[in-house]
Amino acid sequence: MAIKLTTGTRIAETSSKGNQEKWRENDRWYKLDLFGYEGLAETVTSALLAKTNVKELGFRTVPYLMERLEVHRRTRNGCSSPNFLMPGEAIVTLSQLLRKGVGPDWQTAAGRLPNLRSRVQWMAEQATELTGLARFGEYLTLLFEIDMLFGNEDRHLNNIAVLRTGESFDYCPLFDFGAGLLSNVRNYPMDISPKSLVGQLRAQPLGTTFTRQVHAAQAVYGPQLEWTFTPKDLAAVLDRALVFYTQRDVPYIRDRVEVCIRAQQKKLML
Repeated sequence: MAIKLTTGTRIAETSSKGNQEKWRENDRWYKLDLFGYEGLAETVTSALLAKTNVKELGFRTVPYLMERLEVHRRTRNGCSSPNFLMPGEAIVTLSQLLRKGVGPDWQTAAGRLPNLRSRVQWMAEQATELTGLARFGEYLTLLFEIDMLFGNEDRHLNNIAVLRTGESFDYCPLFDFGAGLLSNVRNYPMDISPKSLVGQLRAQPLGTTFTRQVHAAQAVYGPQLEWTFTPKDLAAVLDRALVFYTQRDVPYIRDRVEVCIRAQQKKLML
């Protein structure tokens, strides 16, 4: 297994889960595991998303690869992904859109809405008005469904974005699933049954259960996500990623990932 010696400048990027070192080099982005096995969560999720209907719906995903990285004189696990921005493109987050388009008190306006369904609809309609992207409600629903399927808790409004070129906008490829699959072993310790841990998962950005968040979006925009991957597909993807991790942890990580996806699939099919 090759170890990539990094020479670029590392940038500590802040997220709702903490600081995860990431940097760009040779037109790829690199991220280090922080609280557990985020790199595996990214690569497994992106591989399985290739066996869904995301492309047929007209949207894109970011492909991730596992990496062994020597950083700060330590060998670390992480992942990499291509820089998907075209010349002249910039990422604009939903948080930035709402702050600029609605005003700095947009959260107060959203908080006055009576229920989750109306909040999802409000966010989608504001994004459509500000960008002209008519299917933003379907895009948002799809993103919520994928987050639910893989148990990704980190979908704050800086992880929902559009692409801007001049005055025109496009849908951003679906990215950043590293907080899924129970990857944060500080919040979800290895010595606790994954069945118990899955029940503790909470969805962002609405701060509720995944089921309630997804049902709220589907009530307005209808179900979007379909998948065709099988347990055999999952096992094959895991086999490729798990070789990067300590043999002692491999059976625990495998069990956690498989239990998480099975449990979330059942909830999504209800």
